[in-house]
Amino acid sequence: MKAPYKHIQEGARVSKTQEDISKPSWARIAGFACYQGFVYAAFYLGTNHQMQLGPFSVERAELLLTLAFMVAAFIGERLAPDVAERALSRSGTLAAFAAFMSAGAAISAAPGTTAAEVAAEGLLIGAPMALTLMAWGKTLGANPPRLAATEIFAATGIAAACCFALWFAQEEIGLALRCVLPFAGVAFMEIARHEQSGATSETMRPTPIKPARARTLSTRMLAGALIFGLAAGFVETYRSDPGSLSTPTLPYAMFIVALFCGGVLETLRTSGERDTFSASYRIAFTLMLAGFLFTPVLVNVDITGDAIVLAGYLGLCAAFASLFCASAQLEGTSCALAFAQGFAVLYGGEALGIILANGLDATNSLNTTPYAAMATAGLAMVCAYVFLFTERDFSALSRVVDAAVDNTEDVKRAIAQAAALSARETEVLSLALRGRTNERIAQELFIAKSTADTHLRRIYSKCGVHSRQELLDLAEKTAASLRSRE
Repeated sequence: MKAPYKHIQEGARVSKTQEDISKPSWARIAGFACYQGFVYAAFYLGTNHQMQLGPFSVERAELLLTLAFMVAAFIGERLAPDVAERALSRSGTLAAFAAFMSAGAAISAAPGTTAAEVAAEGLLIGAPMALTLMAWGKTLGANPPRLAATEIFAATGIAAACCFALWFAQEEIGLALRCVLPFAGVAFMEIARHEQSGATSETMRPTPIKPARARTLSTRMLAGALIFGLAAGFVETYRSDPGSLSTPTLPYAMFIVALFCGGVLETLRTSGERDTFSASYRIAFTLMLAGFLFTPVLVNVDITGDAIVLAGYLGLCAAFASLFCASAQLEGTSCALAFAQGFAVLYGGEALGIILANGLDATNSLNTTPYAAMATAGLAMVCAYVFLFTERDFSALSRVVDAAVDNTEDVKRAIAQAAALSARETEVLSLALRGRTNERIAQELFIAKSTADTHLRRIYSKCGVHSRQELLDLAEKTAASLRSRE
């Protein structure tokens, strides 16, 4: 009786381990929430600083310069990807980024900030924040896209809730927390990377679509992101006056974002739900557009149109981040590279929106036709939604995310049946397809490593392959074949 009982225990242990693979990591969620919380604090907490450039006055100069340095860092990563890749892998470099961001947060809180201090704040915060975001892209992108999206929306919701609380905290407490967040985020990232170190980078990926189609979808997505960023930057400048709070209605926006992310997570959790990311994109777009449409109506109430626009924009940022992870796997590129390209366009559009709003303000256009200008920004969003990155395009990419849901069980059964694998060899195959090393396979099946090596050699022989990578290639071909029959 002991032997069967032991077999049942081992089977239950294996099933539990396999189930844990698809669960979100609290280290990644907490760490990315710390990063997002710092971004929200840097962008939206504080004062609207005005910088004089000759005869022109530039509002939201602190945000404009931060965005400019972020875009410059993203472009630098594209020009020297190998150097950036090495930098993003070093704990000391990430800790240095956190120190720069913390110093920039301290400068931003100083009274009577000069133009030089605003520029220093933008440099200290912008470039390290962009590089840290790429490091998070690398960390989040190491997982299946649907799991990465779950963690992104969870972190965004937590960050919004924390930023909501920071708004009501005493100034000294809020500053201290802002200075600590970058270090906390890096610490959690190190924990998350340690958790991932037990798995190899060789895991099953979604079956790529045609390269031309992938490039078209990616280009259309970036074009849409540019327009959405431009509209958001316009509103951020238009609804704030120099010397006043940069985002007076921030608590309402953060509250809406937290509710939005909670709804998306519930949809992600629901079994059998399809096109989840298409729904999140549609809802976030609707929120943002509603803010533009109802700005004249909500001018005398607490929840103004710009708060709704900001909430929709931040929801779109989370949706785009999840799609950047999916498109990276779709095209077979680094997720850090996809984040650099995607957010360079998104934040570049936001910076252009700030410049456009300042230009209209310089010509007194905003004083005469403010709501017409807001309507124009809203119309640009509609054009992006209808003609650039459409609902159909988002659905096509979101189906890639859904297709990336762990399908190793079906693939395992198909390969095991075709190659006539034994029961134990089938268990080893399942773990191998999930990216487990030989040592981890031995640990999870309670066998010696030499036994695991023997099982894998037999699997290779029966399947007609010679390496782990060839086995994964066979699995991806099998997955594509199974999908083609549906």
